[in-house]
Amino acid sequence: MAGFGESKDEGGVILSAAKDPYLRARRKIGTDPSPSARLRMTLCIALLLFAPLLQAQDALQVSGFALLRGATHNEGTPLDDNQNAAQVQIGVDWQPSVSFAAHLHLLARDDADRSRRGHAGVVQAYVEQRIRDRWRFTEGAFFLPTSRENVDALWESPYTISSSALNSWMGEELRPIGVDAAYTWRRQLTVGATLFRGNDTFGALPIDRGWALRDHWATLGEWLSAQEGYYTSVSAETDHHLGWSARARWQTQNATLQLTHIDNRSDALDHGQLLNWDTQFEIASLELARGDWTLAAESGWGTTRVFEFPSPIRASYVLLSRRLPIGRASLRAETFNRGHALTAAFFWSPYGHVRTGVELTTTGKDQRLAVEVRYFFGG
Repeated sequence: MAGFGESKDEGGVILSAAKDPYLRARRKIGTDPSPSARLRMTLCIALLLFAPLLQAQDALQVSGFALLRGATHNEGTPLDDNQNAAQVQIGVDWQPSVSFAAHLHLLARDDADRSRRGHAGVVQAYVEQRIRDRWRFTEGAFFLPTSRENVDALWESPYTISSSALNSWMGEELRPIGVDAAYTWRRQLTVGATLFRGNDTFGALPIDRGWALRDHWATLGEWLSAQEGYYTSVSAETDHHLGWSARARWQTQNATLQLTHIDNRSDALDHGQLLNWDTQFEIASLELARGDWTLAAESGWGTTRVFEFPSPIRASYVLLSRRLPIGRASLRAETFNRGHALTAAFFWSPYGHVRTGVELTTTGKDQRLAVEVRYFFGG
């Protein structure tokens, strides 16, 4: 949701947990069986039909998109993603006054990528209050306002088909469920803080599975496979410790600079099918915009720990994009633990509601070509 202006602003690693003898004793468990194709199709159609009915209500706005995507096969690499994908995302926004708003973000997809309860669900659900253009309070489940590339509605990127390794990880493993407060001074300096529950397994994917470049946003209640026998979940609460985050942002008409700290305060212990990771992470981000050009960059670094075994995690990217009369062209270069990638993307939008795109990503050793057609509705 673009309401209140905050939505836009906000390979392996050195030590693998699998090397620990305790973790090698993990037991195998199965994932939930995938629903039938007919059930998935019914859900997608129901969501599309539901949207125009809601839009008839005052103060209620429904928008979103449906997409079809094809990509080359790259199993076991950072470019591993579904070869053929179909997806529907819907945002329901209710704003009865200038000081209050509510947002619901729904998602349905044809492939849950071996996760449990990942075919359809709620991505975000929160309410916001704004006081005199200075204070903003958010309660619920939401994305932290850190990303400089995922700045469109429903936390989508207007620049590329896939997100950077850094923001792919944020979309899969971090969804604060709690309270956020932000104060803006002279419309330029904003400071904010978040207290949240859940996210106890935040840090598992870069270590156990490795970094990935894709757009699999975790839903509440979904369990993503991290490694054989273990899962990661943004909503599962196992140690009853509150996590926290703090940020400071300086913003002018053409520039944004932000620093963010994240600490999930996890106990770093085994909880059955969930293995908690104690993660402290910093993110520095910059965005410069001038005319049709946008330069965006983020750098993240920190440490995650399971039991008594710490591992460093880091990921950074620089993105340059130009808006064209009927589309957009973007180039992104990035590095992450023991890896790097270069992505070029082009979008063509001649018909308003329909956008076609092509993206080529290379890690030097592996390449992925993705083609997408996306239909936007509402708004």
